Amino acid sequence: MNGRERFLTALRGGQPDRVPMFETHFCLRFIREALGPDINSPYHNVDDEAKMSRLTGLDMLWTAPVGFTSFASILQHGERYQDEWGTWYGMDESSWPGSWMENTVVNDREEWRKLNFPDPSLPIRTEQARRAVELANGELAVVGAVRGPFSGAWMVAGMVNMGRWLQKEPDLFDDVLREMARWNTQVGLQEIAAGVDAIMIHDDWGMNMGLMVNPDLWRRYVYPHIAEEVETLAATGTPIIMHSDGNLNAIMDEIVGMKISALNPVQRNSSMDAFALKQKYGNRLCLIGNISASQTLPYGTPGDVELQALELLRDVAPGGAFIMAPDHSYHGGIPSANVWQVFETCKKYGAYPLDQDAIRARIEELQAEGRNSQVTISASQPDKAAAAEVAKRPRPRREVG
Repeated sequence: MNGRERFLTALRGGQPDRVPMFETHFCLRFIREALGPDINSPYHNVDDEAKMSRLTGLDMLWTAPVGFTSFASILQHGERYQDEWGTWYGMDESSWPGSWMENTVVNDREEWRKLNFPDPSLPIRTEQARRAVELANGELAVVGAVRGPFSGAWMVAGMVNMGRWLQKEPDLFDDVLREMARWNTQVGLQEIAAGVDAIMIHDDWGMNMGLMVNPDLWRRYVYPHIAEEVETLAATGTPIIMHSDGNLNAIMDEIVGMKISALNPVQRNSSMDAFALKQKYGNRLCLIGNISASQTLPYGTPGDVELQALELLRDVAPGGAFIMAPDHSYHGGIPSANVWQVFETCKKYGAYPLDQDAIRARIEELQAEGRNSQVTISASQPDKAAAAEVAKRPRPRREVG
């Protein structure tokens, strides 16, 4: 299988020839180390990302459309820019790959009524998607990004306004979510027409301890609109990947009940237990992620990282429907050696049929050597003692540039 075939097989619940590997965007330091100083842009562009996918062995290529809120190129916009909706953002290299909101454009019903929606069908929106399909050349799966209703709403209104509406003007809250879902659905359909292999809906609902809103309120207001967005996009036959950070355990049945193919990033340190999810939902849901980007990857040794990746191969990868990835991103606080360790481990031990004897022997060897340094959290049981140990460690200075 090539990368595209491998990725799509796992995404659809099958077992490919090897566990695929995934990432949306690497940090700038890692890109510069890999590609050298002569890169196309200090911010996301699909040409650099395609080179990185091939160099690292990823099986896919992620790309964002023009209009993917809070995400832009510093070369196009400078370090402060206003998007099509009227929201001002600031950005620099440390905010990679996005930017921070500086204002809200919808603060009440009247401003919502007057909001001028950008045209979702502009040809420029899919410029990067078309380029990605060209560069992938049928060898890498191309994943096109869109927002969901919740994240689309907060990027015009902000979380404070959304919380206030939820309590005092729920009809307004509902209207904003509905229209944001419909706008992003149209963008997703444009990307599908441009030839992407899968759509990834970015719509964060979770925090470390639970959802940003009460689960019952999520079911009442968010679920109908995200479900409609998923259903419309999935009706094209395109696999849908749902991205939401945080602890989603309270709404997992609803998530799986939507017509999604996969969930990302299965955030380990937010009590998202990949082993338990695989046991409960089997191959109905492909899991993408679960290597700790907040503990093991930034603060562990390569041995710690190898051990955690091996545990996932032992406990979650059997039967397919699993894609190796961090539970957020390979961000700038992660030593490059730890990123490469994930790739090397997956390539060495991730071929199907999985050699569980070799995987278990290597796990036992690492444990016997004491190389896990009490940092690794097992795939099947979050280790609070390990988390406490990590918290005591001095944090490395983040490299910028």
